[in-house]
Amino acid sequence: MSGLWLFDALIILLFLAVLLGVITLHFLIFREYQKEDKLHHSRIDAIKRLVEHELERSRYFSGQVDFLANQKDQTQDQLDLIKLQVEAVKKVEK
Repeated sequence: MSGLWLFDALIILLFLAVLLGVITLHFLIFREYQKEDKLHHSRIDAIKRLVEHELERSRYFSGQVDFLANQKDQTQDQLDLIKLQVEAVKKVEK
């Protein structure tokens, strides 16, 4: 009879050990999930900052392109005016 009691106690201890192991593994997996989630969010934030930086840089260069296009148009207008003046001078000389 005492051997049966010892066997039952051993089975209960093994069950509790397995249960404790499963709980510990779940805790470790959850903790690792939280670390990966934080890392994932930090990477997403870094990518968002990079996208914002690139958008600002693109807006800056777009503004520069617009400025240069405006300068080109003004210069072309001035060159056209000079050509007309040169043609007028040539006609007056004839």
